[in-house]
Amino acid sequence: MSDTKVALVTGAGRGIGRDIALTLAKDGYACGLIARTKSQLEETAELIRKNGGKAVVTPTDVSNRAAVLASIETVERELGPISVLINNAGAYLKKKFTEIAEDEFDFQFKVNCYGPFFCSQGVVAKMAERGGGTIIFVLGSETRGGPAQYSAYTGSKLAQRAIAESLAYEFGHLGVHTAAIDVDGAVDSPRVREAMPDVDPSWFVSP
Repeated sequence: MSDTKVALVTGAGRGIGRDIALTLAKDGYACGLIARTKSQLEETAELIRKNGGKAVVTPTDVSNRAAVLASIETVERELGPISVLINNAGAYLKKKFTEIAEDEFDFQFKVNCYGPFFCSQGVVAKMAERGGGTIIFVLGSETRGGPAQYSAYTGSKLAQRAIAESLAYEFGHLGVHTAAIDVDGAVDSPRVREAMPDVDPSWFVSP
């Protein structure tokens, strides 16, 4: 068990998260899969298992700290210590600045900022104790300049970048490598298609 490479992927039920999990599984990682929808996670897990990989499904609301910590405990109990965390789960909102409701703004930060914070907090100390690990934050090109009507989404993603940078300074010397990766363009996923129904999908980037 201790020799097993284990990755935890959030938002693993579809889109980028599913593709990341499948790629990690092909590279020999056992995968802990987190998302809110169990049926989608089971589909990802089945694809991994069909190719001889290992996967544990843990339906979780990443904005709930207790739920996140419980899922991490489950994954490590069933697969082994987590050496890679992919903070990919995200909420997406395109709306005029003056029309964004408080609960909508709050939800963006709960998923896009609190979620990665809770997940990272749940694994980083253990990674440091074991001498290393990797934490990846999946961002978007909007963090290099927020376009119109994306203020809540971009603000929450910029906060995520700041968390990633602080983690790098605090734990890098202990062997925990942290990276914030910008995804250029709108990725072809159900979430993006739902948010951008009027955009020609041929313009989207493949996961």
